[in-house]
Amino acid sequence: MRAREGEVRLGIIGLGNWGGRLARALAGVEGARLAACFARGPERRAAFAATHGCAEAASLDALTGDPMIDGVIIATPHTTHVDLVTKVAGAGKHVMVEKPLALTAADARACVEAARRAGVFLQVAHYRRRLTATRAIKAMLDAGEIGRLHYIETAFNRPFGPDPSRPWRDLEDEAPAGAMTALGIHMLDNLIYLGGPIRRLMALSTVLDPSTPLDDMTSVVAEFATGAHGTIATSLRLPFVATTAAHGDRMSAWSEEDGARLFTQKAGEDRRSEPPIEPVDGVVANLEAFAEAIRSRTEPETNGEEALKVVAAFDAIQKSAAAGGIFVEP
Repeated sequence: MRAREGEVRLGIIGLGNWGGRLARALAGVEGARLAACFARGPERRAAFAATHGCAEAASLDALTGDPMIDGVIIATPHTTHVDLVTKVAGAGKHVMVEKPLALTAADARACVEAARRAGVFLQVAHYRRRLTATRAIKAMLDAGEIGRLHYIETAFNRPFGPDPSRPWRDLEDEAPAGAMTALGIHMLDNLIYLGGPIRRLMALSTVLDPSTPLDDMTSVVAEFATGAHGTIATSLRLPFVATTAAHGDRMSAWSEEDGARLFTQKAGEDRRSEPPIEPVDGVVANLEAFAEAIRSRTEPETNGEEALKVVAAFDAIQKSAAAGGIFVEP
């Protein structure tokens, strides 16, 4: 599909809390605008359209069949992604879908294949790799400043529920391995982005409070193809933390406060230092990248193939946790 020159016009499916966040972020993306929205409830559609200044699509077919729409954002429950990606791609529209792309590797492959058959771009919102400090760590790894990588450690916690306004997030079918689905998946992408392919991994996912609907704590240990190690700790109950750190034989580097602060410590130094950086809004950066991919007809960085690597590892995490923490190859 060839995009028109100039403004990129996008539709959105899924008009809940996160759909609103995406619409507000898109308002700050130059050269793109939200043109239409769809959800099954007509009252929700009307309210969303009025709030965000876009057209209200009366049906999913009306949205995907609109010749003026270049791409569609999918911000719906995880189990709906494969059907919606297939539908949107089949209509010839580029797709940006919220992470995870799917909950199983088989479904993720189906999404990738649907986009390939239709000749459209598929982008997944793994936006935390775009945060300034995380980008800086990647640049240092690529330049050899960190030296031989030994391990990457990540943590992502947020008191996220139970949430009556988004009850689907608290269903085991929508959130396998507890916080891994909503939160830890960001850090799994960071592991692969920084450390490369994962050879094997093991996971523990535990209910600590029986009154909560999902596992309270999930931990992952991974071995990269290089032999380096990686860890993820994630919880839906603990105070907010979002960190990624890479440790090599020349230097360690930390992305802290959700990518807003960078710290480094060279071998032989006793304390960390903090180079100045300019934080970015990762949600906006992700939407900017989607619009630019459509405009320039260039494959997105976090495309379907990249997202498939993440889902394959996520699939392995689920299998490992279900088996009590055995090693599984993605």
